[in-house]
Amino acid sequence: MVARVAGWDDPGRFVCMRLKDRLKFQHVSGQSFPSPGAQGRISRSGGWGLLELLLPLNHTSSDIPGQASLVFDVILLDLHNPRDGITVTNQKVPEPCMRKSIAGDFVRYHYNGSLLDGTFFDSSYSRNRTYDTYVGRGYVIAGMDEGLIGVCVGERRTITIPPHLAYGEEGTGTKIPGSAVLVFDVHIIDFHNPSDNTQITVTYKPETCDKQAKKGDFVKYHYNASLMDGTVIDSTHNYGKTYDIVLGANQVVPGMEDGLMNMCVGEKRHIVIPPHLGYGERGVTDEVPGSAVLVFDIELIDMEEGLPEGYMFIWNDDVSPDLFSEMDKNDDKQVEPSEFTDYILRQVNDGKGRLAPGFDPYRIIDNMFSNQDRNGDGKITEAEFKLKADEAAAHDEL
Repeated sequence: MVARVAGWDDPGRFVCMRLKDRLKFQHVSGQSFPSPGAQGRISRSGGWGLLELLLPLNHTSSDIPGQASLVFDVILLDLHNPRDGITVTNQKVPEPCMRKSIAGDFVRYHYNGSLLDGTFFDSSYSRNRTYDTYVGRGYVIAGMDEGLIGVCVGERRTITIPPHLAYGEEGTGTKIPGSAVLVFDVHIIDFHNPSDNTQITVTYKPETCDKQAKKGDFVKYHYNASLMDGTVIDSTHNYGKTYDIVLGANQVVPGMEDGLMNMCVGEKRHIVIPPHLGYGERGVTDEVPGSAVLVFDIELIDMEEGLPEGYMFIWNDDVSPDLFSEMDKNDDKQVEPSEFTDYILRQVNDGKGRLAPGFDPYRIIDNMFSNQDRNGDGKITEAEFKLKADEAAAHDEL
């Protein structure tokens, strides 16, 4: 038979053993040795050894005679002292380590979990996703909470945890027995703090920088995107074209908006975006894991200056006093949508007006027309037009 035995050895350490016995034996749970009142000693404190038990005079059993000396072959599974803390070994710390985790950080890591004798019980790799948790806040067992403090991104370490800092005397389920010492081999994928901002490092800046990107500008840039562990996410170079957005128009994640602000054409930056300024807890299916820190290397290729904030069309020259009649080509005292669109596009082509860059020009013009068409009948009368012109200048309207 094979039985698990728990007891205290002479130095006060809690010992767990497995017995291999040729005799029929009933284990009595909760006793310091396998039989009530038995006394014994371990002849060797590592690997296989002998456990000699002396049964008391009043012992009764149909299989074991009174006063019999019993000999068991045993293997030491683990031992710990109630005063033990965690043990960190096999550390592999990447260079450089720009930052170490502190209490309150959110850590994403992989692990393999086993007992001290090597018995496997769990792994994040088998689920093909990291284990994600805040550290120093009691969301995981106390030993792991402590073992994940002071780690670097990319670090590997082995954390050995005594049971009073793990699952205690009860264990958990069928995989972790009571009073078991646990061993975790962990790999830190990334971590961040909810208070983190986008980290921006300028890697190249041209000597001449006449204009810097600002809100409303239409920018064109290249990027290489990856996770903190180097896993490649995407690159504009794969498509042979830039990624084009209007800054401040919520067309990219907030962290990228931060990273592009105040860039010069030709400038290069390395930016690190925490998940609350990236794709959040959900991530992007099959592309970005939930709560992942993102790394971008970006280069600003081109930039077109935007309009003042809130405006979608502006005049470069003075507005004609005969604006309505110039639009009303057929002189029927009303402006049709086609007349309005043709007129605005002509002003833009002639350099007399500007539409906000980076947006669909026809959608902008449709909105402008709708704002002038007070009664919504699909045409603008001179009364509507004048009435609108008398109002304070308003955004995308004439």
